[in-house]
Amino acid sequence: MRKSFILILLTALLMTPLASTARDFKVTFANDNVEKVIAILEQATGYDFVGRKEVVSAAKNNVNGTYTASSIDDLLNDIVRARLGLDYEIVDNTVILRTPSRPAAVGEKRVIKGKVTDENGDPLPGAYVHIEGTTIGGATDIDGNFSFNAPVFHSVTLLVSYVGMKPSETVLTDKTKYPLSIKMTTNYAMMDEVVVTGYQNLKRENATGAYQTITAEDIERRYSTSVTENLEGQVPGLVTYNNGIKSGEDAMTIRGTGSFQAVTKPLVVVDGLPIEGGIETVNPYDIKNITVLKDAAAAAIYGARASNGIIVITTKQATDDRISIDFNADLTITEKQKYDNMGWASSAELLELEQYQFNSILNNSDRSFYNEMMSRWDDNRTHNFSPALKMLIRNHRGELSDSKLSEEFARMSRNDYRREWSDAMQTTDIVQQYNLAVRLKSKNLQSSVVLNYKRDNMGMQREHNDAITFKYRGDLKATKWLDVAFGVNVISERSKTRPTSIYGYRGINSFRPYESMYNADGSLSRMQADIDPGLEIFEDTEAGLKDVTYNLLSERNLNWQRDRRTNIRTFVNGTVKLLPGWTASGFFQYEDIYYKSDITTHGDSYEMRRLYNLYTGMETVLMEDWDDDWNTILVPYDEIVHHIPDGGILETRTNEGAFYTFRAQTQYSNTLFEKHDIDILGGFEFRETREKSYNNLYMGYDEQTQMHSTGMVNWSDIRDAFGSSSILGTDYTMMGAPDWENGYRPSDVLHRFYSLYITGNYVYDNRYALSGSWRIDKTDLFGADPKFRGRPLWSAGASWNAHNEAFLRDITWLNALKPRISYGLTGNIDSSVSSFMTASIGINWNNGDKNAWLDTPPNEQLRWEKTSTWNAGIDFALLNYRLSGSLDYYHKNGTDLLTLTDLDVTTGWDQLTINNGEMVNHGIELQLNGRIVEPRGRNSLGVRASLNFAYNKNKVTKVNHQSPDGYTELLPTTLHEGYPIHSLFSYEFAGLERNGNNTTYTWRDRNGEVHNSNLYSSDFTPDQAIFSGTLDPKYVASFMPEITYGGFSLSAMMSYYGGHKMRADTDRWDSNGDWNGYPGYALSSDLDFWRNGESSEIAPNGYLGGSSINGTYQYAHCNVVAADYMKIRNIVLAYTFPTSLTRRAGINELRLRVQMNNVATWARNSLGLDPEAVNPITGENGYKTPRSYTFSLYLNL
Repeated sequence: MRKSFILILLTALLMTPLASTARDFKVTFANDNVEKVIAILEQATGYDFVGRKEVVSAAKNNVNGTYTASSIDDLLNDIVRARLGLDYEIVDNTVILRTPSRPAAVGEKRVIKGKVTDENGDPLPGAYVHIEGTTIGGATDIDGNFSFNAPVFHSVTLLVSYVGMKPSETVLTDKTKYPLSIKMTTNYAMMDEVVVTGYQNLKRENATGAYQTITAEDIERRYSTSVTENLEGQVPGLVTYNNGIKSGEDAMTIRGTGSFQAVTKPLVVVDGLPIEGGIETVNPYDIKNITVLKDAAAAAIYGARASNGIIVITTKQATDDRISIDFNADLTITEKQKYDNMGWASSAELLELEQYQFNSILNNSDRSFYNEMMSRWDDNRTHNFSPALKMLIRNHRGELSDSKLSEEFARMSRNDYRREWSDAMQTTDIVQQYNLAVRLKSKNLQSSVVLNYKRDNMGMQREHNDAITFKYRGDLKATKWLDVAFGVNVISERSKTRPTSIYGYRGINSFRPYESMYNADGSLSRMQADIDPGLEIFEDTEAGLKDVTYNLLSERNLNWQRDRRTNIRTFVNGTVKLLPGWTASGFFQYEDIYYKSDITTHGDSYEMRRLYNLYTGMETVLMEDWDDDWNTILVPYDEIVHHIPDGGILETRTNEGAFYTFRAQTQYSNTLFEKHDIDILGGFEFRETREKSYNNLYMGYDEQTQMHSTGMVNWSDIRDAFGSSSILGTDYTMMGAPDWENGYRPSDVLHRFYSLYITGNYVYDNRYALSGSWRIDKTDLFGADPKFRGRPLWSAGASWNAHNEAFLRDITWLNALKPRISYGLTGNIDSSVSSFMTASIGINWNNGDKNAWLDTPPNEQLRWEKTSTWNAGIDFALLNYRLSGSLDYYHKNGTDLLTLTDLDVTTGWDQLTINNGEMVNHGIELQLNGRIVEPRGRNSLGVRASLNFAYNKNKVTKVNHQSPDGYTELLPTTLHEGYPIHSLFSYEFAGLERNGNNTTYTWRDRNGEVHNSNLYSSDFTPDQAIFSGTLDPKYVASFMPEITYGGFSLSAMMSYYGGHKMRADTDRWDSNGDWNGYPGYALSSDLDFWRNGESSEIAPNGYLGGSSINGTYQYAHCNVVAADYMKIRNIVLAYTFPTSLTRRAGINELRLRVQMNNVATWARNSLGLDPEAVNPITGENGYKTPRSYTFSLYLNL
């Protein structure tokens, strides 16, 4: 694989300089006639020359002499036009000869020259300027200037064309003054857009499906750290929302969630082929456009992977006959994370809590808490006691005076462990991203080389994530009948982070805020974690125990997690032109995805010292001795045993993926009899996926010597010792060692897929369009029943270009009106299920033999999940394209969805995942684009805006699985027939019930009766759960305005999510603390209970919470609030320098941009909570996204 990659890379680098070499032509004639001239030109240029016999015979002169030219146009102008007196047109590699539409005057010629600019006065390099009916003309240079000689005409029309601009026509007469100044305007004709499906390219006017296209300009308008973030608000119906179940790219959906347990994110297609690496492996700077395929007519060609919608990405290619260099630099600075929304108690408040609780224990008539506390104090079993509690006990026992206690509390209240933690761990989060693209188009080869570098310091000291992306793409016209595209995309990512501590002492609240990392003299304090360093056993040097004190400043740089990800995607595509309009194509793509994670736990770290001490025990061994008569006897002897070897741990986890895709297809596209446009395509596709994982663990590891002691570890002893008392005492058990059996099993999964497909479009007279597709997919995932193998997936669609009707052409304010309708069947699959009987194999640790158990029985009827989709929509453009958009209604019905289903127990299984679920999504989508004020030039005002709105209602319509109890009915993963897939169910809270030291969360049943039984009890049945709303937003909208003037542009992006619910503010019910004291994450609101005289209306905490509370607060209906919110995601100010200024420095375009992110938030809930900073399932507060600022530079050379 590496050799292949190196070969492709070398080929790409070698072809780049070849592409930049200009082609010079030199041709010699010896008074040759037209037939001989054509033959010589074909041999010299490589172009084919065609023309009707009467045209060729009309040539006026023989040709003699030697001609040189730097371009094919210059050569043909001199020979074909000037000598032969003919006209010509170049189409691909063919020169079409024809009779000139106007006779050229003999003798005098006139110089036609001028400059072509856009609305802002910026030059348009590469615009094609020519005289109508001829090919006399050429392309504008880098400054937009053109100049060419033309025969003198009485009156001609000069035509100018440029991609994305309206064609310009200028009448030239004898009185025309030069140089010309031609200003072109943007072409907003939406019906001329090209829709890229990955299989074929369609003119939007001919398409019948629901498509949405995002251009490079849309993407580059604002900076985002990921493509997923950039897509927010761009496409109605495309939603990425963290509902507490999924986040990031995994949470992305198109028109709602379509499966219970299979993948729900859209399929990503890049340059024609689906990729496995995900959308984040695509370089955002290299995207030319993104087409989102929503309905069946658009997506069904992808068959069993189309139900979730398709995102088709086309990357940029060279467009100019010159070297084009693009450079981007983006720097994002993020404010430090703030925790003001967490509600944590300050040092003083936490000490106040400790004082309240201790006084309550002293005065409580139930002396069990006091007696247990004093008993542990007397036995020196105080490792769980908070520092404040220890001081309070000493004061209570007369060992610490009141004044000294007050002095100590005053000193401790001035400590701020959270601030010390922030200073020690955090830094300003800075993300740097640079992109360099070099592109060149020559006669036969287009080359693009793109290099991208991104570095993120993660906002944590000494942590980072670095990613380098390299891409080469070449498009070669190998012959007149063969086009070849080839390329490679390589991503190499490295990160270094601190692993999550399983013992929780590396976090901001690992210690209480009134504690400090420093002693009074500034030296590092030896802080107690979960083992009391004052135990007598630590004074016994023969025990060989290690120091158990902790200080973050000593520990923070000992343990590291190093992740490495490499993604290599190579491809080669070939297209053969068989006949006019008929082609055959082959596509091959290989993806190699490698991920490795190394977690090093240093031998001197607290984690290893802790494990080493905990897994130290006493074992009784028999040793030889002698009795009084000197006879040999065996005497039991207690021996200290260290089950964990000295040193650290190296844990490695590796995942590899190899993915092949091969596709072969043929396509016929032509216009028959001037009115019948036909586009039909058919082919087959083969795909193979193989994913492997293997993990290793090295105990006693030394990073310096690379040595370990894994082979000397008795894993049976470690496993058997789990839960046993340590040498440290009965309060400490052996726990926390790695689980060798369950965590380090290798896996190897191979799947193969085979597909046949056909799709076609027919358009009559540019007015009426029909489309259809049919695809059959086969795979090793299917069951053996022939009835369910290879069921076809298909679609049909129709549209009417009403604006092309004669009776509407006179309506000048109507530019486009296109109703459309479609219906089709698409599929989805969960690769984790199997049609075969599956079993798991393990090791019997008692005798070392293998054992196995059945997981699932065979399922001969396993099949694709199916989604049938109706879509009705209309595309429109009004007022000279000042207002354009689309409106769609859809209805998606998912059937045969894989879901857990209850079975007759006589089958041997009580439940099984089979195709037995159904679900519906239906909704409306609206997209509006408005050019409110049209700019008349660079120094005039321009205002435009876009509005996107989507509504989706989801409902589970069939599920045959009953919750075993009422508590399960409350879980977010439980499916409820007749309700949305991600539903919130709650119990009706009836208040707190106090009975002495005990408190109960009571609930009210359907009949109004109040219960104080637990939700786990049989009293709380599934029918007692009440629906509180859906976690997924029903309404999603975005508004993006932009104002331009004088090269400046000011834009914003606002997003809205509504119609959904969340749990919130559940922290107020949490029973933080116990009689040992309060943790670092205790809340300020915990004081409300004590300050109100241990109020019965407020959930108790401390020693009166925890085990003294019966019931579950999280699922109470009173915790559910509206989750609607609106955010101003960013405001962007950009400035594009005048080209008249930048050209002097050799720069074609120069743009600066400043962007503010996470500007403002409005939330509907009355608690003032940002829904994006709340776990919507648990209701717990999370970290708010800090505000950030991005500074950007773009230049083109």
